[in-house]
Amino acid sequence: MIMDETAERIRESFSGAFFSALVETLSEASGSPWRIAAVPDADLSLDLSEGVQVKLRVDGSLRGDLLLKLGHVEACVLASKFLRQPAADFGTEQSDAMLGLINAGIGRFCSSVAQEYGTFTIEATYVSQADPEFASVSQITATDNESNRVSILMYMNPVLGEALSLHFQAGNPVAKTGTSMNPEAGRKTPAQGNLNLVMDVELNVTLRFGQRQLTLREVLELTSGSVVELDRQVDEPVELLLEGKVIARGEAVVIDGNYGLRVTEVTQRTSSPAPC
Repeated sequence: MIMDETAERIRESFSGAFFSALVETLSEASGSPWRIAAVPDADLSLDLSEGVQVKLRVDGSLRGDLLLKLGHVEACVLASKFLRQPAADFGTEQSDAMLGLINAGIGRFCSSVAQEYGTFTIEATYVSQADPEFASVSQITATDNESNRVSILMYMNPVLGEALSLHFQAGNPVAKTGTSMNPEAGRKTPAQGNLNLVMDVELNVTLRFGQRQLTLREVLELTSGSVVELDRQVDEPVELLLEGKVIARGEAVVIDGNYGLRVTEVTQRTSSPAPC
């Protein structure tokens, strides 16, 4: 049986991967960068009681339900960014746009975690009332360069929580019996031992201050002294990339004459398999 603390980490890993995929999709759709705030806004459970609710039905290698909740103002912001139009009341067009954004994020999420969890589908539909069985909750706050802030709550029902725990147990033999009952619990599994063999392998990481798309003409016109404007404000965090994937963000610092990074946000755990 999995301890409550471990089960909570499993659920947070799953919801964190979903939120990351959703924010990445929002950045692509809106044409401007969005990021997950290091510390979410205060718990909005009560404030969002009359907000927009989207039920996610998971089926396949995993089964269960999720519920996304956010306020009408936040929903209008997401819809307007997806449509690339000024914010408006949450009407039919905005409703369709937000559902389109969520479905696009679902596609990215399912693809990114298929290797870990297998193949599953998620069907998104609006609901007027939440099922009382939704209990476990996660929250993020996403921000952009225009000071927009959108907080989203994700509720998970016990069926999906149990499915995630069973998947964890299937891939972690020690977890099946628990450390108090298993005399082999302190011994490393072969997979862990093999991982230790490569823990000292050096990996190249890249610090990205920003990026910019140039036409071929603009590239050919570059000369000494040319200035290329990037898509990032000076007060925005810079990104640390591993194999092209953002794994952390932070502040650029100077250490003994060299550039460095003071990490303020870790976006992808590199010490464990990708959440699925």
